[in-house]
Amino acid sequence: MPPAAASRGEGPGRRPVRMRPCRRAPGSDPHGFERQIRMGSVVKKRRKRMAKKKHRKLLRKTRVQRRRLGK
Repeated sequence: MPPAAASRGEGPGRRPVRMRPCRRAPGSDPHGFERQIRMGSVVKKRRKRMAKKKHRKLLRKTRVQRRRLGK
């Protein structure tokens, strides 16, 4: 048996490992137009927090630009 086969788990007494094709998450739209309806609370909180941070970063950036234009 070649050494590469042993690392894939095809030794004696083991079942061969089958590679599954890569699939999209269930309910996802291939073009990104439709969002997933159900979302976990942890993911929801994280998205909310990230959106808040992004908004604050944008405000900070525009505030600096306004100061530079005023001086």
